[in-house]
Amino acid sequence: MKRSAHSRWWMERALLLLLLLVGAGLRLWDAGRTPPGLYHDEAQNGLDALTVLETGEAPLYFPANNGREPLFIYLVTASIALLGRSPLAVRLPSFFVGFLTLAATYDLARVLWGRRAGRWALAVLAVTLWHVHLSRIGFRAVLLPLFTALFLAQLARGLRTPESTIHNPQSKIGNWIAAGVLYGLSWYTYMAARFTPVALGVMVLYGLLFHRKQTLRAWRGALVFCGVALLVLAPLGVYTLRHPDVVLARTGQVMILSPEINGGDFWGTLVRHTLRTAGMFFVRGDRIWRHNLAWRPVWDPALGLAFLIGVGVALAGFRRNAGAALALLWTSVMTLPTLLAEDAPHFLRAVGVLPTAVLFPVLGLLWIDKWQMANGKSVRHESRIMNHESRIARSCPRLPSTVYCLLCLAFLSTTYDYFVRYANAPLAYHWFEAGPVAMAGKINALLGEGWDGAKMLHGPAAERRIYIDRQLWDSWTAVPFLVPEKAVRALSVPAAPDPTLNLTFIVWPYRNWELDVFSHIVRPAYLRVEAGPQAQGDKDEQPFTVAMFIHADPRPAVPEPVTRFAEGIILRAALVYPGDAGATVRLWWETDAPLTADYTVFVHYLRDGAVIAQHDGQPGYAHLRTSGWVVGDLILDEHPLSGIIPDPARDSLRIGLYRSDTGDALSRLDDAGNPAGAWVDLGVVLAP
Repeated sequence: MKRSAHSRWWMERALLLLLLLVGAGLRLWDAGRTPPGLYHDEAQNGLDALTVLETGEAPLYFPANNGREPLFIYLVTASIALLGRSPLAVRLPSFFVGFLTLAATYDLARVLWGRRAGRWALAVLAVTLWHVHLSRIGFRAVLLPLFTALFLAQLARGLRTPESTIHNPQSKIGNWIAAGVLYGLSWYTYMAARFTPVALGVMVLYGLLFHRKQTLRAWRGALVFCGVALLVLAPLGVYTLRHPDVVLARTGQVMILSPEINGGDFWGTLVRHTLRTAGMFFVRGDRIWRHNLAWRPVWDPALGLAFLIGVGVALAGFRRNAGAALALLWTSVMTLPTLLAEDAPHFLRAVGVLPTAVLFPVLGLLWIDKWQMANGKSVRHESRIMNHESRIARSCPRLPSTVYCLLCLAFLSTTYDYFVRYANAPLAYHWFEAGPVAMAGKINALLGEGWDGAKMLHGPAAERRIYIDRQLWDSWTAVPFLVPEKAVRALSVPAAPDPTLNLTFIVWPYRNWELDVFSHIVRPAYLRVEAGPQAQGDKDEQPFTVAMFIHADPRPAVPEPVTRFAEGIILRAALVYPGDAGATVRLWWETDAPLTADYTVFVHYLRDGAVIAQHDGQPGYAHLRTSGWVVGDLILDEHPLSGIIPDPARDSLRIGLYRSDTGDALSRLDDAGNPAGAWVDLGVVLAP
């Protein structure tokens, strides 16, 4: 018997460890890259953390970006101090918080209904996509479920009245103190905590109605809880009284009380939001790609079934089962932050429901477990060889087949939906502003220091000067977070030419920037234009190019001309660069005479003599127009050809120029300088 109990103890711990490892794996796999990018709310947390590190100040509230509670930002501060400026540094604290929330939710369910319920709660939360995602991004909302689960578990312990404590309520004082501290700290996590007094008030009313004796017996502990919580809350409360316009501003911006949000129909909006919020668990969830795989409900069909059963069980046991009442009442009240605000359901504003919403699938799984036992369908591994039950099976925690299958289906659903569908969704890429983040990584790669888009570079710094358009610096918060301001210069005009000639200019493409850039460059130079990454805002119908990179370097050694055209234009080289989406033809041009006209380059790609792809465009993505060339400049000109897989044995290039205004072709010249056609045919030479 002792040996069996000992084995059971070890197997219980092994199962808990396995569930924690599954939860950790889902939250840590490909961390920092999935989801891609770094949204400006996350980047602002990083900027505030940098301010804390640089100044040594420790604000109670961070007023930037509509105001934010401080606790998560201090975790980010510690992470950046260790790891430097990178998306991973901002997001890694969420992993640790999410992992601790798994353990805290296990503890809450165990206190309410025992170890088996704790295991199911841990398993359910471990594979819940909502919480997996929260644990991988740098939003402060991830802290609220942790503190909610922690202080509710301590309250539950304080309210329990085994015989040893009926006449000695002081023995629970530690639980009440811990609950007060944790509850007070929850106000420093996320603004949805402001609705928790309503939830606590509803729970007290429930206790007075249905568990009056036990509730009244806890009055001393309740006073201790309130006193400790108020003491912890006092600094933030004083700050709020002194700066209500800072702390409460965001609430007024998003509430459906505003006619701008309800469209003059408050009651209709309230009804619609109530239905949407109720349906977020198993019908349709948050549409915002930063919070969710758009429209995916909280639970997949497997756990959705357990959730519905659990709701029924909770309703049936509402009066006598305080844990079921906690799940119903707390979840209902803590949906108010999303129900009463725009964009319902909104998974960040609703985050306070997570620890108690998990309890519904747990109740459902417990019911299924009990039903299987009653029908003789519990899973026990039997050894038919010895004609008696295996000792190993007797010592293992029982895994009912239906429960096990539901959890496995939930794990597979979350893994596929998150790491396949969500991670590769273009809108997830754009809504996390991955394009500007890639731009910042490119800047650091050019500088030779900082996060280069994949890893941290530690120098030595490259001898290159970076000029950046102020509009780009101010528009994308990730850029000033990831790129130190002292490492770049603002693009300003008028400016004296920079004699360095190891220059890169990052400009907003949708303005006339040529004069600004070229006034900085000593000519002649080697000039090349590189299209930056793309972005798509929440309200943009199509992606757009974030920036253009203009590089100016000393002229390198060049080969003999491939051919010459009229007006003094010389083609120095032509190489083909294979790529995943096709091939890119790179041409190197120069001129030996000033040019007054703008010419368009055409590139035809031929296979066995037939044109299979072509691209026309002015040099340098139309930013290095021929009329601006200086004698001695070397111009790199790129022409993308989608879908092309080069075959040098069969392929050739046809290259020529024509006037952009008239369409007249520019003649190619032979060795004697006479016109020899409107293009040149070249073999395909692949880049080394």
